[in-house]
Amino acid sequence: CFAQIQNIPFVNDANSRVLNYYGISQEDIPQIEATPCNYYSIDINSSSNTALASSCCCSDTLNTGSFIINMGIAPQTFATGLLPYGMIYDLIINYSVPVIWSINPTKLKDGNDFSHNGINYRGGTFIVPKNFISPAVQARITFWQSQGVVGAYTVSSIVPPVFDTLTSFPKVMIDNQGNNEGLLTPYYVNSGIPASAYTIGGSSGLGNCFDIWTAPHSDPTWSSHFYLYNFVTVRKGWIWAACHSISMMESCQNSVFPFNNLKFLTTTGLQCYNTSSCNGITTVHAGIPTAPFSYFYPNDPPMQFMGIMDPACQNGSEKWFIPLSGGQWRATTKRSVTTSDGLSPREGAEIAYGPAFANVANGYVMYEGGHSFTGSGTVSDQVAAQRAYLNYVLWSGLKTRLGISLTGATTMNAGTSYPVSATVSTGIAPFNYIWSCNIGGSFSNPTSSSTNFTPPAVSADTTAVLTVQVGDNCGRRNIETICIRILAGSTLPVELLTFQLKNAADHVLLEWKTASEINNDFFGIEKSRDAESFVTIGRVNGAGNSTITNYYQFKDENPFSGTSYYRLAQTDFDGAINYTHTLVYASSENKNNNQQLFITPSPVINEMYFRFLSEENKSAVITIYNSLGKKLFQQEVDYVKGENEIKCNKNLNLVSGLYLVNMRFFDGENYSSRFVKK
Repeated sequence: CFAQIQNIPFVNDANSRVLNYYGISQEDIPQIEATPCNYYSIDINSSSNTALASSCCCSDTLNTGSFIINMGIAPQTFATGLLPYGMIYDLIINYSVPVIWSINPTKLKDGNDFSHNGINYRGGTFIVPKNFISPAVQARITFWQSQGVVGAYTVSSIVPPVFDTLTSFPKVMIDNQGNNEGLLTPYYVNSGIPASAYTIGGSSGLGNCFDIWTAPHSDPTWSSHFYLYNFVTVRKGWIWAACHSISMMESCQNSVFPFNNLKFLTTTGLQCYNTSSCNGITTVHAGIPTAPFSYFYPNDPPMQFMGIMDPACQNGSEKWFIPLSGGQWRATTKRSVTTSDGLSPREGAEIAYGPAFANVANGYVMYEGGHSFTGSGTVSDQVAAQRAYLNYVLWSGLKTRLGISLTGATTMNAGTSYPVSATVSTGIAPFNYIWSCNIGGSFSNPTSSSTNFTPPAVSADTTAVLTVQVGDNCGRRNIETICIRILAGSTLPVELLTFQLKNAADHVLLEWKTASEINNDFFGIEKSRDAESFVTIGRVNGAGNSTITNYYQFKDENPFSGTSYYRLAQTDFDGAINYTHTLVYASSENKNNNQQLFITPSPVINEMYFRFLSEENKSAVITIYNSLGKKLFQQEVDYVKGENEIKCNKNLNLVSGLYLVNMRFFDGENYSSRFVKK
């Protein structure tokens, strides 16, 4: 399934990119970054002096034979609009199949996500990648089609817009206060998601093992639901609520410490659904909202439904909600379905969502009006309202799933053993692991975090996908894949075991070792300021042909001020060149002493903050690397003019050691820093 997508000149070309014959990430190749595949293989062609970057069968690449679920069938029915959620749950949980969620980021309401083979796909399309469709998976697709799911296999390779790839399902608690869980469980029945996907319980039992709390109807007070405050602020859990549980929840606060409250999406609370029913709130809103209704944010995950949903909300004690006079919706709260009551920023709403307390580091909260989405409106309206709930649950799973990173070579020789390992950054230990490969092969320990994989014999160079399924002590499960190319009869010129750097007060020491070498003339040491334009700063002779471990080093006594990037250009006797991965070094100096990036506290213990004095409002991307140059985390930040302190929005669970931070503004400015994790 390899296809040529770019010929990239290398060898002393000022525009050469970081090419790693073990596999390269798309962010290192701006010419082809529109292709969503996470990894690329490189074929070195010494005669034409080019490197051929070939698209690998990654989980978000749509090759011929992928299956597209049509979410835009009109009018919507339970079979066409809801059963697809049961299908993707089945494939992810029972078959370890990642499912692409395609959302066109520029579409209008009910607009196309993409088109293929004469069909317009709309409504937030789900896609099963070809390389994961085994005979067993194909049989399940056929089963779900027999239940009413509509879809088609692709007849050519296409690249649709990719919002994210679904690889897990969140741990859901449905609130049972007043025994009202029966209002919500029918949505799971209608979608074909089994009852094992959720737990019935109270907010006091959330603990550390749930990702999202959903309340179809309850009567929250501070004493009964104060657990939700820590759930969204400490645990970073998500919340969904409906009917009058919404206005009651927003009225809850600690009488001793009023700053501890449940005003998640408003500044001062909501008008109450009924007189004297909301913990002291006396302002009551009208029971019937004012039409017409307006729909916004058609590119957000919750809004991936077809048609309208407001008629399905016109039942129960609270069909809509509006902030109290003197208050408003928080600045980060999106009102995606609004009534004609009030004016922004305190208009009426039937769907509202955003980060709790306007802090993007917290979990998200969503409000949806109405008592039951099966009690009013047409079937299509009811499907739309239920899809908004299910979409939000899927979205929460993307933010709360186990964080897994894989390491291992992405080009392997058939019959040769290679180490691969998985690192889990979130979740509750202990963890369990299950390794597999879609074309076979063997693992020395298929249930360990680190194992050796031996690719099977192949008659021609073949693309394969390694998958690890990880579970935690709470029952969460997530999958991660790594794309590999298996070489049938050829071998890499150099089998590189390690390539790392060590920094001292006045120099950088590069060290590497090889397990074997074939026709290896020398290593060229290259350095760059931006990881794009490299210059050669030294040369170390190779061993020629060797089957023993060889050790090499090179000292750079003049690293750049700020950030330096290093790579090796391994050169054969015939002139062919292969590049290693790139290492990153950040000096303690910055190009502008008045604009330094600081990491606090020092040393970092748990939480971490990015401090920066900005000369204007602008955005940047912050990337964290370990001392080997491996990217661990990336976060987009928005700075305002003046002093800024922004919290890292993820608990990285870093081990003790030295880490590098790079901050690149969209206008090209670049700053670096280092920090020590205690």
